[in-house]
Amino acid sequence: MQLRAVLFDIDDTLFPTTKFAGRARRRAVDAMVHAGLDVDPEAAYRELEEVVREFSSNYGHHFDKLVLRLGARLRPGVHPAIVIASGICAYHAAKEHIRPYPDAVRALHALASTGLQRGVVTNGLTVKQAEKLVRLGLERAFSPNAIFISEELGVAKPHPKIFSIACESLGIRPSEALYVGDHPAKDIDPAHEAGLHTCLRRGEGRHVEETAAHEPEFAVDNLDELVTILRERFGVPVPA
Repeated sequence: MQLRAVLFDIDDTLFPTTKFAGRARRRAVDAMVHAGLDVDPEAAYRELEEVVREFSSNYGHHFDKLVLRLGARLRPGVHPAIVIASGICAYHAAKEHIRPYPDAVRALHALASTGLQRGVVTNGLTVKQAEKLVRLGLERAFSPNAIFISEELGVAKPHPKIFSIACESLGIRPSEALYVGDHPAKDIDPAHEAGLHTCLRRGEGRHVEETAAHEPEFAVDNLDELVTILRERFGVPVPA
């Protein structure tokens, strides 16, 4: 059957999210210590990572919780809100430096001339995930009607329904779509169960050691390899 759409995850698929988050959190902790948090920076970073694991990356009060868990250990005369705000500002400043994987840019550019629908299926908060696309300069790489974010759909990976909703919205059969993601259990398994072709982007993100119930149909180390697969296995007229 002819392929009509290629859908992508965002985090650790289009840009190195895990590396970015680590750097940004370290900068945030350093800023908080500079502002008056009286604790060893490495100990504070470890505690922050624990907060993120416990409350998820979409929790809105990581730095508040960090100060609380450290027992509000502040230097004399320092207001806790200033320390928390310093962490928030440093974290958001780090976002100015995020960049997409170069191979993701090349692949999306190559796909633009093929007539395939290009979309995103991602978990997360709507504005937060959309912000990533804008900061990465990829907001125009996908059609507005092909961006599917779990918060606005009311269903999230690993539920296969999120892929069914995406395909139905695009007017295609699941067998006419290929999904590319980095998480075996949250990307490959549900996409496979929904009937899509699947491609695992191997990498160095936090899910590199994860396993899944289903083997991906394809596995690549970079998205240049995806372009070759589209050309050779699906007959997509991707420019060489």
